Amino acid sequence: MYQSFEVRNFRCFRELKLDELAQINLVVGANNVGKTALLEALFIHCGTYRPELTFKVNAFRGVEQVKVELGRWAETPWDGLFHQFDVSQAITLEGKDTVAGWRLVRLRVLRDVSELAEIMASLHTVGVTPVPYGHLRVSVATEIAQVLELEYTMDGRGGKFYAVIDPNGVRFAPIPPAPPFPAFFQTSRGRVSFRDEAEMFGNLQVRGEQDEVLKVLRLIEPRLRRLEMVVVAGEPILHGDIGGNRMIPLPFLGEGMVRLASLVLHIGNAPDGVVLVDEIENGLHHTVLTSVWQAVGEAARKFNTQIFATTHSLECVIAAHKVFSQTQSCEFLLHRLERVNDEIRAITYDRETLKAAIEADLEVR
Repeated sequence: MYQSFEVRNFRCFRELKLDELAQINLVVGANNVGKTALLEALFIHCGTYRPELTFKVNAFRGVEQVKVELGRWAETPWDGLFHQFDVSQAITLEGKDTVAGWRLVRLRVLRDVSELAEIMASLHTVGVTPVPYGHLRVSVATEIAQVLELEYTMDGRGGKFYAVIDPNGVRFAPIPPAPPFPAFFQTSRGRVSFRDEAEMFGNLQVRGEQDEVLKVLRLIEPRLRRLEMVVVAGEPILHGDIGGNRMIPLPFLGEGMVRLASLVLHIGNAPDGVVLVDEIENGLHHTVLTSVWQAVGEAARKFNTQIFATTHSLECVIAAHKVFSQTQSCEFLLHRLERVNDEIRAITYDRETLKAAIEADLEVR
């Protein structure tokens, strides 16, 4: 679990420090102060060696149609990751966690022609195969490639990995190892595919832990007796038994059930890892938020998963405080991001500070 995290030159952050983190972390703040960007930075850092995650965080924002004009001064798909689009300053993501220890991930766009030539020559010698990636389209302006370098340092060792766009397509090299721990990003846009949910549910079944999902879903639907993955028209869909004469597709039980089931499946598939949830209150009525936080806390405790979630909802904040102030099983912190003199900083509320702020009717969002 992360104990601290620091971001430099990423998205809207020139510098942001979170010196204290808990198992359950709720991030609040006004629009455009970096709540989603913080989750993206954590997601890239969790991957440690994986430059392809920089493409994924853009896709999370709906930026999938990317056209690249190959050339020394052309804009790259990564420029938007850098603070004020200034690619002359490297992005650094630094964190300390209980699994991998201290880790530094550094991202920079390679612009120097001689450096590009050296990297491209080394990649050609290892025979890296170009791969299609999303909706990326490449237009050839010159033979100079676009290259993003990811350099990591961890436990006294380190290495470099590259994302390359050239006339042959997109490549990632060398082949990275598995990340130190599992991490999932649950975006507020769209939903996880039925097939992905089926795979996650199947993983829990293999470990004999599928009933953990059932337990937490019963918090908002007490009639639920069992869950099964049923293939309908070739598509696996999670079904629930609520005591009728047939199983019912989970989407028919409401958006709240679907949202919570997806969240718990992600948590269950990230044991000893991290789950990042953008706008956790989406699709959930305020009257069930207390039950949702109970479910999240129970699942996080069971699988030893750390949660980072964002919200705009005061009801969501109050519900989380109510649940976690009554239990010692999961530590909870609220982090408010705010802009001060064009800089963004984090203010962290522990249990007592948040209680006092809520009772005094102070704005904590």
